[in-house]
Amino acid sequence: MNKKTNGFPKAKRLRSRYLIDKLFEPGQSKSLLAFPIRMVYRVTDKPEQGAYRGNDDDALLISVPKRYFKHAVDRNRVKRQVREAYRKNSQIISLPEGKVVNMAVIWIDSKHHPANVVEKKICNLLRRMTEKENQ
Repeated sequence: MNKKTNGFPKAKRLRSRYLIDKLFEPGQSKSLLAFPIRMVYRVTDKPEQGAYRGNDDDALLISVPKRYFKHAVDRNRVKRQVREAYRKNSQIISLPEGKVVNMAVIWIDSKHHPANVVEKKICNLLRRMTEKENQ
């Protein structure tokens, strides 16, 4: 079987309804902005082995609202750009031992941007988040 080493595995995706609700609960998370991307994140303790709720690793949710791009093909393009930028730069995240981060990346513009611009913005947000949490 051919294993993908550069993929974006299911374990890296924020899928749990419970964790998503916690992420957007008032007072539970922090937000950063690098136009056209807004990042909402929540740093928590790493769940114990076999815990029911929680990812064992950092997890990402990508949202591109329909009000900005009416066609699914356009929303999917933006999601691919964000996913690739995160995949290439996820090593920027360095949190204290025993901590994990759940992130939501929300697109807030009605225009497409080149992939290199999206990558710079994602790098900027990841770097700022890491600096904030390591202070």
